[in-house]
Amino acid sequence: YHPGKANVVADALSRKSGMIAGIKVEEGIIRDLERLDIELYVRGQHEAQKEDNEIWTIVENLDKQIEFHLDDDNVLSQGTRLCVPNDATLREALLTEAHSSPF
Repeated sequence: YHPGKANVVADALSRKSGMIAGIKVEEGIIRDLERLDIELYVRGQHEAQKEDNEIWTIVENLDKQIEFHLDDDNVLSQGTRLCVPNDATLREALLTEAHSSPF
C-alpha cells in the first residue's frame, strides 16, 4: 500500500481487473443468450417438422431407414444433415443464419 498519489498505479491496476471481470460476465451472458436462441431454433424446427407430411412419412418408416434418425430433441436428421421442413419462413431463417454466421 502506498498513500496518496503513489497509489495511482495500484489503483489503476485494480480498476483494470475489475473491468475485465465485467467483460467476462458479459461474455457469459452472451453465450447463454446464444444457447437460448439455438434452443428456440431447435424447438421451432421440431414444431415445423411435425407439420410436414414428407417428414412424417420418413419418421413413420424410421425402422426401415438406415440414414435417417431422430436426435435427442426429436428433430429428424439424415446423417449429419438437418431435415428442413417445407416451410418458407423457417428455410429463410436458416439460410440467413448460415450466411451471416462467422463460422
